Amino acid sequence: MNRRARRKEETLRRIEEAGWRLFTVQGYEATSTREIADAADIAAGTLFNYFPEKRGLLIHLMQRQIDREANVAFETMKASSLEEQLTYVFAALTGCYARERRLSRVFIKELLFTDGSQRADTTAWTFELVSRVAGLIRRAKRRGELDSSVDAMDAAQQVFSMHYFGMVTWLGGTIPSRTAQEKQFQTALRLLFRGIRRTAA
Repeated sequence: MNRRARRKEETLRRIEEAGWRLFTVQGYEATSTREIADAADIAAGTLFNYFPEKRGLLIHLMQRQIDREANVAFETMKASSLEEQLTYVFAALTGCYARERRLSRVFIKELLFTDGSQRADTTAWTFELVSRVAGLIRRAKRRGELDSSVDAMDAAQQVFSMHYFGMVTWLGGTIPSRTAQEKQFQTALRLLFRGIRRTAA
């Protein structure tokens, strides 16, 4: 890595640390980009070059938190049934949202309404996470747990959608607690795996 690249990396690290500290201490809405730039010891224009909008920085920071949690979950996951593996992974992700619930609410809201290049970035990030879930489903197919005709990416998108709906309703206050949200997700998983169609007698 050359000097210029190291300098850019160090600047990004300072922005990340300053942004996360200010967001978690005084809240997203109460934090200005000027405060972030001052805390990172950079010019406001430099911050703009990295993150043209404040929401872009929040999305970046939350995605990093979720990625770290996902990495740990996938690495520590036991060789159990697919349903158990999915429950474990998504419980870990829910825990990440729970630790910074105020920021998570803003993150989910901003994620829904991103546009332009930010939309492309968040779509790519979501696709990567869904692809990791699809990998679990493919391995379950090889173990004979699932119908061989199941498309792994389609199934992974359904699972992720159930999780995302749970996050929206819990963080929005419709579901009263994290425990209730996790129970709802487990119920949705059971319905997905067992189906709702009546089987022939």
